[in-house]
Amino acid sequence: MSLAAVPTQFANDWHSLKEAGFTQIDAILPIPGTDHRAYFFSGSQYARIGFVPGTAGEDQIYGGVRSIAENWKSLAKAGFGHLDAALLVPNAQNQAYFFSGEKYCRVSFQEGSQDDDELLDGPKSISEGWPAIPFHSIDAIFPEPRTHINFYVFSGTKYAKIVIGEGGEQELITGPTDVAPDWPALHEAGIC
Repeated sequence: MSLAAVPTQFANDWHSLKEAGFTQIDAILPIPGTDHRAYFFSGSQYARIGFVPGTAGEDQIYGGVRSIAENWKSLAKAGFGHLDAALLVPNAQNQAYFFSGEKYCRVSFQEGSQDDDELLDGPKSISEGWPAIPFHSIDAIFPEPRTHINFYVFSGTKYAKIVIGEGGEQELITGPTDVAPDWPALHEAGIC
């Protein structure tokens, strides 16, 4: 794996993140039914951002920067003041898993709505609800582009690959293993 571009301060290319005052991104949740909008979470805040892949400066914030606790009642109910990772629930409509510290929860939501999110499950410990994941906390989780049922899970300098079945059951495919040998571009960029 190699980097398509050199690492840069994201605010140089993402004006919306600079406008939001985000100095780091903790989690990104794609918005179902859209190709180029996502929730970006930073600390105790989030923004809904539209973007055009491969372009600089064509991103914008929809609805302003908001407090997670005040606008995601489900996450507030779960006690999640900040997020470490987020993942759309495979084969489910408008549902997501959110990870914070050693806990996770499952939430239903509607884009742009402040009152339609609902805590469906959790908070629970990651080790209880995700037994295939060999980590107590998760820094990032994202789908393998070719399959959309296999997922890469990162924690510190380690990663694992899992498959998530239609009923939510998981199976460990590989790992845990060090990130550096298998993802040298991430290591060289100083990301992990």
